[in-house]
Amino acid sequence: MAKSDILTKGALLQRDGDTYAITLRLTGGVFDVATGRRIADVAERFGIKLLKVTGDGRLAMIGVKDEDIDAVHEALGSRAQGGTQLCQQYVKACPGNAFCRRGQQDTLTLARKIEERFYPYPKMLSKIKIGIAGCFNSCAEPAIKDIGLVGLPKGWLLMLGGAGGLEPTIAEAVARDLKDEEVLELLGKVFNYYSSASKIHRTRNKRLGIVMRTEGKERLLRACGLDGEVRTERRAAGDRWACSKCGYVHGDLFEGLPDSWFCPTCGVGKEFFENRAG
Repeated sequence: MAKSDILTKGALLQRDGDTYAITLRLTGGVFDVATGRRIADVAERFGIKLLKVTGDGRLAMIGVKDEDIDAVHEALGSRAQGGTQLCQQYVKACPGNAFCRRGQQDTLTLARKIEERFYPYPKMLSKIKIGIAGCFNSCAEPAIKDIGLVGLPKGWLLMLGGAGGLEPTIAEAVARDLKDEEVLELLGKVFNYYSSASKIHRTRNKRLGIVMRTEGKERLLRACGLDGEVRTERRAAGDRWACSKCGYVHGDLFEGLPDSWFCPTCGVGKEFFENRAG
């Protein structure tokens, strides 16, 4: 009988048709020397062919025999479980201000808090990809994640609805200057909304961005208590102020906007807008 993926254990059958790849969660994509040594010892003991740090900041162990899957997890002190296969649920984070001189916020601590509070995420049928970047260099690609977070000097910028793949979509900035606890509170509301949408036929197995377009983003924003914060100004004949980062053009009365206002497209502050009158 031909073998196949063992999704309940997050094990993917490899091209050889015999061995599997299993993926270990690495919070924030980091681990200490002792953990690295333990991983290497286990790989040698079970004859694992290759170790790969994946694009989502996890560790793939490639070439595991099916009868060894549980034993490998036990030796590593991890747990075989679904949700790790095919990049289903993960948090990707850059080094943040703990290490990078450009970092504005502590990405690794926030990644750990998200994992500790929410994983395993509420049951939902589609993917949940979270990207946390310490600055607008966006090394963790938050703009193409279901949930993106970017570190700013005063807190976090929250973006929702991004995706890569067959239908690339840029996430929409919905709130800024959030503290860690505010981020966690909002993520809880997003997860609950997303989980509910997964049970509706028209949004079943759809990414968050598609759910937002199908149901209307306002429904999600109201569920998160953000409907009063998002600005959706339309372009007008007298447009003058343009975002130097993404090109978004704001209409009249720009000077009267509060200092906390931000670009509704890319999330940067008022200081990034230029007067292009005439």
